[in-house]
Amino acid sequence: MKIAEYIDALPSDMVYCSAAINKEYMVQMADEHFYHFLGKTVGICMADCIHPDLREEFRSAFDSLEPGKSVRILTAMKGREESFQQVDLTISDNRHTVNGVPVWELTIYNLFTIEEKYLQASDDANKYRAFLSMYQEYLFDYDVEQDSIAVFRYVGIKSTILVKCSLKEFRESVSAMYPRKSFQEELEVFCQHLLSAQENFSCDLRGPIPRHKTIMGLFHIEGKVIYKHNNQRMVLGILRMLDQKAEDATPYYATAEGKDSFTGLLNKRACAEYVAERLASDREIHYMAMIDIDNFKNINDTYGHMYGDKVIGQVASIINSTMNGRGIVGRFGGDEFFIFTNWINTEMQLRAVLTSIRKQVQSTFENREESCKVTLSIGISKAPTNGITYDELFKKADKCLYLAKFKGKNRFVIYEEDKHGDLVEEGQSIRHTMNPLEKAEYLADVVADIGIRLFSEGVDPMEEIMDQIRSAFEIDGVRIYRAGQGEPIYISGDYQPVPDMRSFIVGDELTKLLNQPHYLMASHITNLEGVNREFFELLRGSRIEGMVCFCYQDKNGVNLYFFYEAFNHRFRWSESDKNFLLTASKLMANVL
Repeated sequence: MKIAEYIDALPSDMVYCSAAINKEYMVQMADEHFYHFLGKTVGICMADCIHPDLREEFRSAFDSLEPGKSVRILTAMKGREESFQQVDLTISDNRHTVNGVPVWELTIYNLFTIEEKYLQASDDANKYRAFLSMYQEYLFDYDVEQDSIAVFRYVGIKSTILVKCSLKEFRESVSAMYPRKSFQEELEVFCQHLLSAQENFSCDLRGPIPRHKTIMGLFHIEGKVIYKHNNQRMVLGILRMLDQKAEDATPYYATAEGKDSFTGLLNKRACAEYVAERLASDREIHYMAMIDIDNFKNINDTYGHMYGDKVIGQVASIINSTMNGRGIVGRFGGDEFFIFTNWINTEMQLRAVLTSIRKQVQSTFENREESCKVTLSIGISKAPTNGITYDELFKKADKCLYLAKFKGKNRFVIYEEDKHGDLVEEGQSIRHTMNPLEKAEYLADVVADIGIRLFSEGVDPMEEIMDQIRSAFEIDGVRIYRAGQGEPIYISGDYQPVPDMRSFIVGDELTKLLNQPHYLMASHITNLEGVNREFFELLRGSRIEGMVCFCYQDKNGVNLYFFYEAFNHRFRWSESDKNFLLTASKLMANVL
């Protein structure tokens, strides 16, 4: 082939990426750079991405590959701009699987030597960031052509921007905060140094940093000019504080106390304070993501808590390395993680990053000896579109996480007001408001999906189905008992403690409390106090405030009892909810 004719004139922003494909050439997983290069994340056939003149060569190399071997070809690959880029493509058969399906791994380089140069540049950048974080001085840069000044400091290897605005806005903001004449004169000298872009300069400035009145002192400033790749000038410098009036200007998120002791990520308070400070200082695009490990309790129960800790540590590492300093990553405790982006400006970039995180997590644990299924549910909100405060963004991201859970887990949901509706407070929860028709259609789909899974898979997905019921019907607990057995055969929810039902279940005494046909319902358990005092006390001792119970027989004619319950708050059971739960109970009884 003639290489030159396939090289497109437009530069590509992809330098190195990887993917995994099945035997039909369909992409099963990839890193974010691959998705971003193609401009989409689903329905990707690798053969269709190769130039038509070179597809036969690609197919031949792939189809003739022996197990455990790899092959390298020079080809041309189509990006999201519908233009072809020359790439160096390696196909490897490492005998890995994704979702139980064999996959072949691809590594793709834009140029033959680009990976080595890119990694070297990345190592150098991280090295200098580490130096800067140890230095703990305030830094600034001024883009002369763009008229943009930023004041920042490094925390870890990430920069925390305190100010970013035009020089005029900087001057006006500081002048209004500190109008003293001597300061105005010093400020003017500093601004003139920036505007003239002198090769080297130094000056003193006593006053505050804009929007941060607590950070005030005598700064000695040293600056110099560098030239960017396009020969445009950038003024860089250090704001070295010689004295300091504030007792403690170091933010909490920059201290050791602001770190999660297990993962090293920021803790919840540190994340909240960082986000609040960032939102107060700019109106740029930021995304907030709430992340939860699906069915983490089952992982702990099946593999043990030590393995559960390994899962948390590995997930934290994957999230942090994939973000690679483009925002902050936090852990809110347990299996809950948090992202707030700084340099991800488009939804396409965000989707590529989140897809890469999800697929890496899933693949990491599937290819281990334990073959543990680990997936993530993620909810996302966007600033300033969805809010300009931490609380506004957090509520909507948390709500979308909740939506991702009851839509089936292992997915992310990005908040859209027109699509997801208003948010209302109900006690400690934030619920999605649907009109009755929408809710009925949604619950009908949920129950239909449950029936299909039970018919095709039997009892295997029961625990996941119970979690799905809790999410879809917005209840807190589900229990299933078989008459004659005092312990539940299935349970979902944080019962504290689980009610001791032996006196009612072992002797099948519960049937005497049921209404006709086959159920007992109480919007509030006080309605049961006069019916059976012992039953009422059992429920109250477990924080259960509302419940509905159905009774159906299993395949052997033994009674099964299905409890659906709300903790610590009253719950209004609509006829529609009751009928859908009744149907779900009959479906489950049919396979138990």
